[in-house]
Amino acid sequence: MNVDVERLRGFADAVSGVSESIAGIDVSTPFADSELALPGTEFAKVCVAGTQETSAALRNLHLRLMEVSEIAEGTAGKYEVSEADFTGMLSAMDVPS
Repeated sequence: MNVDVERLRGFADAVSGVSESIAGIDVSTPFADSELALPGTEFAKVCVAGTQETSAALRNLHLRLMEVSEIAEGTAGKYEVSEADFTGMLSAMDVPS
């Protein structure tokens, strides 16, 4: 497939920016602020678990987006890449194509 190198670089930069924004999200404060909302219940435990699971999900999303950005940036360095090569790189990340 022929690649518009500038658009691909722009895509890589955009994905990288989104990834960095995700990395900066504070998920702990809202959960911590809510822990005492329902005294006498197990809600505090739910908040702790929510913090851990949400943090893990965002961390995984951040890392996955960084991989996509790196692939796109690396591909932009080539003027032509086969569709099989590009989908192969994405498949190596275990992302449905």
